[in-house]
Amino acid sequence: MVFIHLRSVSNKNLEQQAQTIFQERFQHRDNLPEGWKTMTLADVSNMSAGGDKPNTISSQKTSECQYPIYSNGISNDGLYGYTSDYKIDTESVTVSARGTIGFVCLRHIPYTPIVRLVTLIPHTNLASAKYLYLWLKSIPIHGTGTTQQQLTVPDFRKTEIIVPSESEMRSFTDTVTPFYQQIWANQDESTKLADIRDSLLPKFMSGEIDVSDIDL
Repeated sequence: MVFIHLRSVSNKNLEQQAQTIFQERFQHRDNLPEGWKTMTLADVSNMSAGGDKPNTISSQKTSECQYPIYSNGISNDGLYGYTSDYKIDTESVTVSARGTIGFVCLRHIPYTPIVRLVTLIPHTNLASAKYLYLWLKSIPIHGTGTTQQQLTVPDFRKTEIIVPSESEMRSFTDTVTPFYQQIWANQDESTKLADIRDSLLPKFMSGEIDVSDIDL
C-alpha cells in the first residue's frame, strides 16, 4: 500500500536525521570536552543474554499474547512471535549475538528477549537508550569463535563508549526523542493498515466483497 511505503520512507529519513545529529555532536573528536568520559558498556548499562523461549507463544498478536518476543534475527527487527508476559518493560537496546552479529535495535515497548539476543538497559543517569543505540550503530561489533562467531556478554561488556556530560546527554536526548516518537507512531499506523489489508484482501479475492459497481 502507498501509505505504508510513504511511512517507511519517512522513518528512514527520521532515522538518518537522528544519526546525523549524533555524528555531529559526538563523533570525530580529537579531545574529550570537560565533563566527558570514556567508559565501558558495563559501566553504563545492565547487560544480559536472552532466555529460553516462553511456554506460551503465538505467531500473531492476540488478546492473550500481546507482548512481542525478539530473537537474534534481522527480519522484521527480530520479531519471533508474541507471548502473554514480558521480561523487559523499559526503553532498551538489543544486539544480535549469533548469525548476523551486531544487528542493533532500539526497543520501546514491553517485550521478551530469547536466546542469542543481548539486551542492554541503560543507566539513565549516564546514558539514554537512544544515545546507546546510536553509539552501537556507529561502531563495528565483532564476535569471537572459530567455528561459529558469537557475541558473548562478558566480552561485549568491555566495549568502550564515550559518555558526554549530563547536560549534553539530556540536550541530545531531548532533540532526537521527537524523531523516534514519530517513527513509532508511523510503525503503529503501518501495522494497522497492514492488518486491514490482510483481512480485506481474501474477501476481495473470493468475491465476498463486490467492488464491480464502484465508479473509479
